[in-house]
Amino acid sequence: MKRVILFLMGLSLLAVSCNDDDPKKPDEPTKNPDYKVVTLDEIVKGFKFIDGVSTKDVAKDAMADLNAWVKELNEITKYNDAAEKGKAGKLGKRYVNAKGVETVQLIKKGLIGALQLNNFNHSLMGGVRAKDAATRKKAVDVAVKYLLGTATPKTKDEFKAEGNAFGKYMMSVSASTKYKGIDEMIYKAIENAYANVENGRAFQGYLMELNEYVTTVVAFRGVHYLAGYGEKIRENFDGENVHELSEGLGFAYSLRFAYNEYAYKYYLTPEEARKFAEVNLWEEAKDKSGNSFLDKESERIAKMFGFTVAEAKQ
Repeated sequence: MKRVILFLMGLSLLAVSCNDDDPKKPDEPTKNPDYKVVTLDEIVKGFKFIDGVSTKDVAKDAMADLNAWVKELNEITKYNDAAEKGKAGKLGKRYVNAKGVETVQLIKKGLIGALQLNNFNHSLMGGVRAKDAATRKKAVDVAVKYLLGTATPKTKDEFKAEGNAFGKYMMSVSASTKYKGIDEMIYKAIENAYANVENGRAFQGYLMELNEYVTTVVAFRGVHYLAGYGEKIRENFDGENVHELSEGLGFAYSLRFAYNEYAYKYYLTPEEARKFAEVNLWEEAKDKSGNSFLDKESERIAKMFGFTVAEAKQ
């Protein structure tokens, strides 16, 4: 009789173990109930202050990077398991890759360069080469459209159009001690460029001023995040600090589209820019030497633009 009872118990246990409704095994990932596949085109259209914008407006030589990050983002957000070194997952309320980087910020802040700066700079360069007033004016129209969302800004408040990533951070930099009022300087350079479309030499000078101010905003804000939050993750490697630092990585990547009008070259090569997307933040968090990748690159970018890391961190 005991054998029969034991046999029946064994069958019951087997049935329970095979039941599809049984709780998941400990090593199975926890699915994200809110998971939704995102596309690069959807993210680009989030820059809704630019009429009709889509991936056709994005720099072609950035598409491989951006598409790879979107693919990675969709893989990461499928599950809700906790992130750890070498394993993608959730860090607080943020989703990070295996290197601890919040991938969505690489995409969004990288588009400040690949979408906004890229079109802005190409238009400005066209304006510099233009021989007539009508072509010069059109060049400024296009540049300002991609930068600020309106072809002919009447007040600096129009810089704050909803969805405009550059405008938002321009106002942050304008509140700094180093570049206080840089939003007004940008507005004035645009105004002067329009007013001097008949005067080729003066027009070119104002375009160079405008370009210098705009690229400085991106660099200054990038170093603010890289240096400031590079320090903070060494104290507390949490979702919010990683979020801010990942924004800085996206800003730094964008500098490959920031053109140095005085040196006739871009501030960063594609290879240099890509290193920011490949940095391992888990390793950076352990490096307190003061000579880590983030430390060195923050100093290098600050030096390129003529400010200090201390000024950017304020």
